[in-house]
Amino acid sequence: MTDSVAERDFTIRFPDGSTETGPVVDLRDSAAATGPIASRIQRAIRHGCPSAPGRPTVHASAPGRVHAHIARLDCDADVRTRPALAAVAADRGVETPHDDDLVGAVRSLRSSPPAAVDDAELREARRRAAEAGAETERLRERVATVRGRVTALRDAPSADGEALTAAEASLSEATRQFSEVATERVAAAQRLAVLEKRVRSARDQRDARLRLEDRVGNLERAVRDARVAAVADDFRDARHALRDRIRDRGGIEPAEPSADVLDALAITRLAPIRAPVVVAADVVDAFGGPTATFESLDAPLVIG
Repeated sequence: MTDSVAERDFTIRFPDGSTETGPVVDLRDSAAATGPIASRIQRAIRHGCPSAPGRPTVHASAPGRVHAHIARLDCDADVRTRPALAAVAADRGVETPHDDDLVGAVRSLRSSPPAAVDDAELREARRRAAEAGAETERLRERVATVRGRVTALRDAPSADGEALTAAEASLSEATRQFSEVATERVAAAQRLAVLEKRVRSARDQRDARLRLEDRVGNLERAVRDARVAAVADDFRDARHALRDRIRDRGGIEPAEPSADVLDALAITRLAPIRAPVVVAADVVDAFGGPTATFESLDAPLVIG
Protein backbone atom coordinates (compact mmCIF):
# COMPACT_ATOMS: atom_id res chain seq x y z
CA MET A 1 0.00 0.00 0.00
CA THR A 2 1.33 3.44 -0.87
CA ASP A 3 -0.66 5.17 1.95
CA SER A 4 -2.26 4.08 5.20
CA VAL A 5 -5.90 3.06 5.10
CA ALA A 6 -6.90 6.19 7.04
CA GLU A 7 -5.25 8.43 4.48
CA ARG A 8 -7.55 6.94 1.83
CA ASP A 9 -10.73 7.79 3.75
CA PHE A 10 -13.40 9.84 2.02
CA THR A 11 -16.97 10.77 2.85
CA ILE A 12 -20.15 10.62 0.81
CA ARG A 13 -23.04 12.80 1.95
CA PHE A 14 -26.33 11.61 0.49
CA PRO A 15 -29.31 13.84 -0.36
CA ASP A 16 -31.15 12.60 2.77
CA GLY A 17 -28.32 13.92 4.97
CA SER A 18 -26.81 10.54 5.83
CA THR A 19 -23.10 9.91 5.30
CA GLU A 20 -20.74 7.03 4.59
CA THR A 21 -17.03 7.28 5.38
CA GLY A 22 -14.03 5.05 4.78
CA PRO A 23 -11.56 3.91 2.18
CA VAL A 24 -14.32 1.65 0.85
CA VAL A 25 -18.00 2.61 0.68
CA ASP A 26 -20.30 -0.24 -0.34
CA LEU A 27 -23.56 1.08 -1.77
CA ARG A 28 -25.09 -2.31 -2.47
CA ASP A 29 -26.96 -2.46 0.83
CA SER A 30 -27.20 1.27 1.54
CA ALA A 31 -30.73 2.59 2.10
CA ALA A 32 -29.61 6.04 0.90
CA ALA A 33 -28.26 4.68 -2.37
CA THR A 34 -31.40 4.96 -4.46
CA GLY A 35 -31.73 5.49 -8.21
CA PRO A 36 -28.66 5.86 -10.43
CA ILE A 37 -26.58 6.74 -7.41
CA ALA A 38 -23.29 5.26 -8.67
CA SER A 39 -23.22 7.44 -11.78
CA ARG A 40 -24.15 10.50 -9.71
CA ILE A 41 -21.35 9.79 -7.28
CA GLN A 42 -18.98 9.35 -10.19
CA ARG A 43 -19.93 12.83 -11.41
CA ALA A 44 -19.58 14.23 -7.89
CA ILE A 45 -16.07 12.78 -7.61
CA ARG A 46 -15.12 14.33 -10.94
CA HIS A 47 -16.60 17.79 -10.29
CA GLY A 48 -15.92 18.10 -6.56
CA CYS A 49 -17.83 20.20 -4.05
CA PRO A 50 -20.35 21.72 -3.88
CA SER A 51 -22.80 19.51 -5.70
CA ALA A 52 -26.23 20.41 -7.02
CA PRO A 53 -29.20 20.25 -4.64
CA GLY A 54 -30.59 16.75 -4.34
CA ARG A 55 -27.32 15.19 -5.46
CA PRO A 56 -24.71 13.30 -3.42
CA THR A 57 -21.56 15.14 -2.35
CA VAL A 58 -18.16 13.46 -2.15
CA HIS A 59 -15.56 14.90 0.21
CA ALA A 60 -12.28 13.49 -1.07
CA SER A 61 -8.98 14.44 -2.63
CA ALA A 62 -9.16 15.85 -6.13
CA PRO A 63 -8.89 13.23 -8.87
CA GLY A 64 -5.59 13.01 -10.75
CA ARG A 65 -5.04 12.82 -14.49
CA VAL A 66 -5.53 9.08 -14.63
CA HIS A 67 -8.91 9.21 -12.94
CA ALA A 68 -10.71 10.08 -16.17
CA HIS A 69 -9.52 6.77 -17.63
CA ILE A 70 -10.59 4.49 -14.76
CA ALA A 71 -13.37 6.42 -12.99
CA ARG A 72 -15.60 3.33 -13.20
CA LEU A 73 -14.43 -0.26 -13.28
CA ASP A 74 -16.73 -3.02 -14.49
CA CYS A 75 -16.56 -6.09 -16.70
CA ASP A 76 -17.23 -3.95 -19.77
CA ALA A 77 -14.36 -1.56 -19.04
CA ASP A 78 -12.81 -0.08 -22.17
CA VAL A 79 -9.64 1.88 -21.53
CA ARG A 80 -7.21 3.60 -23.91
CA THR A 81 -4.17 1.98 -22.40
CA ARG A 82 -1.32 4.18 -23.65
CA PRO A 83 -2.92 7.52 -22.76
CA ALA A 84 -3.92 6.06 -19.40
CA LEU A 85 -0.37 4.84 -18.71
CA ALA A 86 0.98 8.26 -19.66
CA ALA A 87 -1.45 9.75 -17.13
CA VAL A 88 -0.25 7.27 -14.50
CA ALA A 89 3.34 8.34 -15.07
CA ALA A 90 2.38 12.01 -14.92
CA ASP A 91 0.52 11.48 -11.64
CA ARG A 92 3.59 9.66 -10.34
CA GLY A 93 5.73 12.67 -11.22
CA VAL A 94 7.75 10.91 -13.91
CA GLU A 95 10.02 13.37 -15.73
CA THR A 96 11.18 12.99 -19.33
CA PRO A 97 13.99 14.55 -21.38
CA HIS A 98 11.36 16.42 -23.40
CA ASP A 99 9.51 18.19 -20.57
CA ASP A 100 11.41 21.49 -20.72
CA ASP A 101 11.22 21.64 -24.50
CA LEU A 102 7.47 21.03 -24.35
CA VAL A 103 6.96 23.76 -21.75
CA GLY A 104 8.93 26.20 -23.91
CA ALA A 105 7.07 25.26 -27.07
CA VAL A 106 3.67 25.60 -25.38
CA ARG A 107 4.68 28.99 -23.97
CA SER A 108 5.75 30.16 -27.42
CA LEU A 109 2.52 28.90 -28.94
CA ARG A 110 0.41 30.72 -26.35
CA SER A 111 2.28 33.96 -27.02
CA SER A 112 1.68 33.59 -30.77
CA PRO A 113 -2.03 34.28 -31.32
CA PRO A 114 -3.57 33.18 -34.62
CA ALA A 115 -3.04 35.82 -37.32
CA ALA A 116 -6.09 36.88 -39.31
CA VAL A 117 -5.64 36.91 -43.08
CA ASP A 118 -8.33 39.06 -44.74
CA ASP A 119 -8.20 37.83 -48.33
CA ALA A 120 -11.46 39.63 -49.15
CA GLU A 121 -9.97 43.03 -48.28
CA LEU A 122 -6.88 42.21 -50.31
CA ARG A 123 -8.96 41.20 -53.33
CA GLU A 124 -10.93 44.46 -53.10
CA ALA A 125 -7.71 46.50 -52.92
CA ARG A 126 -6.34 44.70 -55.97
CA ARG A 127 -9.57 45.37 -57.87
CA ARG A 128 -9.45 49.07 -57.04
CA ALA A 129 -5.78 49.35 -57.95
CA ALA A 130 -6.42 47.63 -61.28
CA GLU A 131 -9.41 49.85 -62.07
CA ALA A 132 -7.47 52.99 -61.13
CA GLY A 133 -4.58 51.87 -63.34
CA ALA A 134 -6.86 51.17 -66.30
CA GLU A 135 -8.64 54.51 -65.90
CA THR A 136 -5.32 56.34 -65.65
CA GLU A 137 -4.12 54.81 -68.91
CA ARG A 138 -7.42 55.64 -70.60
CA LEU A 139 -7.21 59.27 -69.55
CA ARG A 140 -3.53 59.46 -70.48
CA GLU A 141 -4.46 58.47 -74.01
CA ARG A 142 -7.36 60.95 -73.91
CA VAL A 143 -5.02 63.78 -72.89
CA ALA A 144 -2.56 62.87 -75.64
CA THR A 145 -5.33 62.80 -78.25
CA VAL A 146 -6.81 66.16 -77.21
CA ARG A 147 -3.35 67.73 -76.95
CA GLY A 148 -2.64 66.61 -80.49
CA ARG A 149 -5.87 68.21 -81.67
CA VAL A 150 -5.00 71.49 -79.91
CA THR A 151 -1.54 71.50 -81.47
CA ALA A 152 -2.99 70.85 -84.91
CA LEU A 153 -5.49 73.69 -84.55
CA ARG A 154 -2.80 76.08 -83.37
CA ASP A 155 -0.55 75.20 -86.29
CA ALA A 156 -3.31 75.44 -88.90
CA PRO A 157 -2.85 78.35 -91.44
CA SER A 158 -6.45 79.45 -90.97
CA ALA A 159 -7.17 78.72 -87.29
CA ASP A 160 -10.77 78.30 -86.18
CA GLY A 161 -10.89 80.28 -82.94
CA GLU A 162 -14.00 78.62 -81.57
CA ALA A 163 -12.73 75.13 -82.36
CA LEU A 164 -9.37 75.93 -80.72
CA THR A 165 -11.08 77.32 -77.62
CA ALA A 166 -13.24 74.20 -77.33
CA ALA A 167 -10.23 71.94 -77.83
CA GLU A 168 -8.23 73.79 -75.18
CA ALA A 169 -11.17 73.48 -72.75
CA SER A 170 -11.35 69.75 -73.47
CA LEU A 171 -7.59 69.46 -72.87
CA SER A 172 -7.88 71.28 -69.55
CA GLU A 173 -10.72 69.02 -68.42
CA ALA A 174 -8.95 65.87 -69.59
CA THR A 175 -5.77 66.95 -67.82
CA ARG A 176 -7.70 67.63 -64.59
CA GLN A 177 -9.38 64.23 -64.72
CA PHE A 178 -6.07 62.54 -65.48
CA SER A 179 -4.43 64.24 -62.49
CA GLU A 180 -7.23 63.14 -60.15
CA VAL A 181 -7.22 59.56 -61.36
CA ALA A 182 -3.42 59.39 -61.24
CA THR A 183 -3.57 60.50 -57.61
CA GLU A 184 -6.20 57.83 -56.91
CA ARG A 185 -4.00 55.27 -58.65
CA VAL A 186 -1.05 56.13 -56.40
CA ALA A 187 -3.26 55.91 -53.29
CA ALA A 188 -4.73 52.58 -54.43
CA ALA A 189 -1.25 51.20 -55.16
CA GLN A 190 -0.01 52.32 -51.75
CA ARG A 191 -3.03 50.79 -50.03
CA LEU A 192 -2.49 47.55 -51.94
CA ALA A 193 1.18 47.49 -50.97
CA VAL A 194 0.28 47.95 -47.30
CA LEU A 195 -2.30 45.16 -47.41
CA GLU A 196 0.01 42.79 -49.30
CA LYS A 197 2.70 43.37 -46.70
CA ARG A 198 0.20 42.83 -43.90
CA VAL A 199 -1.10 39.63 -45.49
CA ARG A 200 2.43 38.33 -46.08
CA SER A 201 3.24 39.01 -42.44
CA ALA A 202 0.02 37.32 -41.30
CA ARG A 203 0.74 34.29 -43.46
CA ASP A 204 4.29 34.14 -42.13
CA GLN A 205 2.88 34.26 -38.58
CA ARG A 206 0.34 31.60 -39.46
CA ASP A 207 3.04 29.36 -40.92
CA ALA A 208 5.21 29.91 -37.85
CA ARG A 209 2.27 29.04 -35.61
CA LEU A 210 1.59 25.87 -37.61
CA ARG A 211 5.23 24.89 -37.17
CA LEU A 212 4.89 25.54 -33.43
CA GLU A 213 1.72 23.45 -33.28
CA ASP A 214 3.53 20.62 -35.05
CA ARG A 215 6.43 20.93 -32.62
CA VAL A 216 4.11 20.87 -29.62
CA GLY A 217 2.32 17.83 -31.03
CA ASN A 218 5.60 16.01 -31.64
CA LEU A 219 6.88 16.84 -28.17
CA GLU A 220 3.60 15.76 -26.56
CA ARG A 221 3.93 12.42 -28.31
CA ALA A 222 7.55 12.13 -27.23
CA VAL A 223 6.63 12.92 -23.62
CA ARG A 224 3.74 10.45 -23.73
CA ASP A 225 5.95 7.71 -25.20
CA ALA A 226 8.62 8.32 -22.56
CA ARG A 227 6.07 8.24 -19.77
CA VAL A 228 4.53 5.03 -21.05
CA ALA A 229 7.98 3.44 -21.28
CA ALA A 230 8.76 4.52 -17.71
CA VAL A 231 5.83 2.53 -16.26
CA ALA A 232 5.59 -0.26 -18.83
CA ASP A 233 7.39 -2.87 -16.72
CA ASP A 234 5.36 -2.04 -13.61
CA PHE A 235 2.19 -2.20 -15.68
CA ARG A 236 3.06 -5.63 -17.03
CA ASP A 237 3.86 -6.93 -13.55
CA ALA A 238 0.66 -5.49 -12.06
CA ARG A 239 -1.38 -6.94 -14.88
CA HIS A 240 0.03 -10.42 -14.37
CA ALA A 241 -0.40 -10.22 -10.60
CA LEU A 242 -4.02 -9.11 -10.82
CA ARG A 243 -4.82 -11.73 -13.43
CA ASP A 244 -3.41 -14.42 -11.14
CA ARG A 245 -5.45 -13.13 -8.19
CA ILE A 246 -8.64 -13.24 -10.23
CA ARG A 247 -7.80 -16.69 -11.56
CA ASP A 248 -7.26 -17.90 -8.01
CA ARG A 249 -10.75 -16.69 -7.21
CA GLY A 250 -12.24 -18.42 -10.26
CA GLY A 251 -12.26 -15.47 -12.65
CA ILE A 252 -15.00 -13.11 -13.67
CA GLU A 253 -18.01 -15.05 -14.81
CA PRO A 254 -18.56 -16.38 -17.37
CA ALA A 255 -14.85 -16.18 -18.23
CA GLU A 256 -11.67 -14.61 -16.96
CA PRO A 257 -11.33 -10.83 -17.49
CA SER A 258 -10.80 -9.41 -20.93
CA ALA A 259 -7.60 -7.63 -21.88
CA ASP A 260 -9.31 -4.24 -21.51
CA VAL A 261 -10.56 -5.07 -18.02
CA LEU A 262 -7.13 -6.28 -16.93
CA ASP A 263 -5.56 -3.13 -18.37
CA ALA A 264 -7.99 -0.93 -16.44
CA LEU A 265 -7.40 -2.84 -13.21
CA ALA A 266 -3.61 -2.72 -13.58
CA ILE A 267 -3.71 1.00 -14.36
CA THR A 268 -5.76 1.55 -11.20
CA ARG A 269 -3.25 -0.46 -9.20
CA LEU A 270 -0.30 1.55 -10.55
CA ALA A 271 -1.72 5.05 -10.16
CA PRO A 272 -1.32 7.07 -6.95
CA ILE A 273 -5.09 7.38 -6.65
CA ARG A 274 -6.56 9.63 -3.95
CA ALA A 275 -10.10 10.19 -5.23
CA PRO A 276 -12.37 7.14 -4.99
CA VAL A 277 -12.99 4.89 -7.98
CA VAL A 278 -16.45 3.47 -8.63
CA VAL A 279 -16.26 -0.33 -8.92
CA ALA A 280 -19.00 -2.66 -10.10
CA ALA A 281 -20.08 -5.53 -7.88
CA ASP A 282 -18.89 -8.19 -10.33
CA VAL A 283 -15.33 -6.85 -10.16
CA VAL A 284 -15.47 -6.88 -6.36
CA ASP A 285 -16.74 -10.45 -6.41
CA ALA A 286 -13.90 -11.44 -8.74
CA PHE A 287 -11.36 -10.33 -6.12
CA GLY A 288 -13.23 -11.96 -3.25
CA GLY A 289 -14.91 -9.00 -1.59
CA PRO A 290 -14.42 -5.30 -0.76
CA THR A 291 -11.33 -5.70 1.41
CA ALA A 292 -9.53 -7.90 -1.12
CA THR A 293 -10.47 -5.49 -3.91
CA PHE A 294 -9.15 -2.51 -1.93
CA GLU A 295 -5.90 -4.34 -1.22
CA SER A 296 -5.56 -5.52 -4.82
CA LEU A 297 -6.21 -2.15 -6.45
CA ASP A 298 -4.63 0.00 -3.72
CA ALA A 299 -7.28 2.69 -4.23
CA PRO A 300 -10.28 4.10 -2.35
CA LEU A 301 -13.45 2.51 -3.71
CA VAL A 302 -17.16 3.11 -4.10
CA ILE A 303 -18.90 -0.20 -4.75
CA GLY A 304 -22.12 0.03 -6.68
